[in-house]
Amino acid sequence: MQRGDTTMLGVSLIGEHPPNHFVSRYRDGWFLEDVDGNRYIDWITGWASSPLGGNHPELVAAAHTALREYGTECLSALRTWHHYEFAEKMNQIAPAPLSKVVYDTTGSEVVENAVRIMREAAGPGRPFVITFLGSFHGGNYGTGAMGPHNAHYNHFIEPFMSGWINVPFPTCYRCPYHLQYPQCDIACLDYIEEMILQYKATPETIAGVNVEFIQGENGIQIPPAEWPGKLADLCKKYDWILYNDEVQEGVGRTGKWFSIEHYPGVEAELLSLGKGISGGLIPFACTLGADRMSEPAGELYTGGTFAGSPVGCMVALKLIEIMERDKVLDNVSEIERVAKAKFGAMRDKYEIVGDVRVLGAYMAVEFVEDKDTKKPGHELCREVVYALERLGVVPIYEPAFNWFRPTPALNQPPELFAHGCDLVEEAVVEVSKKYGKGMA
Repeated sequence: MQRGDTTMLGVSLIGEHPPNHFVSRYRDGWFLEDVDGNRYIDWITGWASSPLGGNHPELVAAAHTALREYGTECLSALRTWHHYEFAEKMNQIAPAPLSKVVYDTTGSEVVENAVRIMREAAGPGRPFVITFLGSFHGGNYGTGAMGPHNAHYNHFIEPFMSGWINVPFPTCYRCPYHLQYPQCDIACLDYIEEMILQYKATPETIAGVNVEFIQGENGIQIPPAEWPGKLADLCKKYDWILYNDEVQEGVGRTGKWFSIEHYPGVEAELLSLGKGISGGLIPFACTLGADRMSEPAGELYTGGTFAGSPVGCMVALKLIEIMERDKVLDNVSEIERVAKAKFGAMRDKYEIVGDVRVLGAYMAVEFVEDKDTKKPGHELCREVVYALERLGVVPIYEPAFNWFRPTPALNQPPELFAHGCDLVEEAVVEVSKKYGKGMA
């Protein structure tokens, strides 16, 4: 079988997207290997679900122990000691006022259930929830309409869902008002009071706000430093519950255990974790809540057969132990330093590199046809990603967007990450020459 040829496998995959140029066979630490034995630097890490790389031996051992001890299923009629061990650790590291744990299985489910808790706590007279355009909260009907993330992904969802009020997020590189920060005075946040409360819904009909403080799937959109605090103040003003979806950005991805910790004084009463919390080995998710969320949560059915899997609990505990022991957050800071230096230099040097956004090991490189007009360079991005793949690096990439996301394991050696960045520059040079693009 030739490299990239899937016809001899005798199968076709429904909705295979994006088209891969190779078939992956094996994952080992910071590398992927295809069916032909070619190795690649892994910048996908299970779509950010494997913060310590593929098949970390200590995590696998913890999973095996829990499998032998109990298994994966955990019916809601039972509680196991694993639940209490994990909840105790969460209480030690979670920011105030988060002190309770509700278990779930996947990111989509945990977000939907967190919003149900929010609405239950707010009361029947508050059906609306404010969410942000461009956010990604999951692929179910409820979570698909919460963002919404992308018009292409929302076919036949929104007509059947109600209760979401979508407002602009501060995507400063492509400001919806065509303004410049800081002269804009955060006009996108004013939209809530000046437009929504004027024309859409009165404050007392809104239960709360669901927010990713850094929008991940929307190209790592990082808000101005004061924006989260202003949003939190708005919630306090109108007695709205602030819910922080950290399914992708939590557990050290941004350089802190929780991304909300980048914004001193900002407190959320609900915060969800998923993806990386169990090292990519088992579906596992949870919502952390303030004390007053406990009783409303008890009024609802949340979770399911595999929610709060004992295996997930044990792997999560081992993951946190390893990250603390090996000072992984310090490594993330070094990855951030390398990324800002390497990708920042490319942005300043090459015509096709429009913007670079980096916080911790959470980052995106955006491509444009022209720096002045910022016309999205979808074809340029695709060609860079394919050239990068040929050079031996595989990032997160979707053809619908004009950016790719380097998403290394949090413990990837900075030297290896820097080598990957150098290969990105080789790919950028190759594509720039092919399309007649020059220096900035």
